[in-house]
Amino acid sequence: MLLSPSQIPMGGILPRRHAMCTCCQTSESATPAVVDGREFSVAGMTCQSCATKVTDAVSGVPGVTGVSVDFGAGRVTVGGLASTSAIAAAVSAAGYHLETSEGLS
Repeated sequence: MLLSPSQIPMGGILPRRHAMCTCCQTSESATPAVVDGREFSVAGMTCQSCATKVTDAVSGVPGVTGVSVDFGAGRVTVGGLASTSAIAAAVSAAGYHLETSEGLS
């Protein structure tokens, strides 16, 4: 299908949403970049929707100044002074499992 220039939306043509996947149905939340953060493994993250849920959960922990999630690697990097146990509890409440070197999860 060819579109004339007048038919193309101002922002361009958006990609088609996945019918069966929730990863395109959630908006990404903006979080500050993580500098000197702690990195953890997260079991169960398989798509962008999972990453968004983990980001939102960890961002809400008092003392967290930034969150960066890589669902492909199953990793979350957390900046700030929040305790590992508080981060693990937030990840667990979101439905995932935080794996730490301290044995907390």
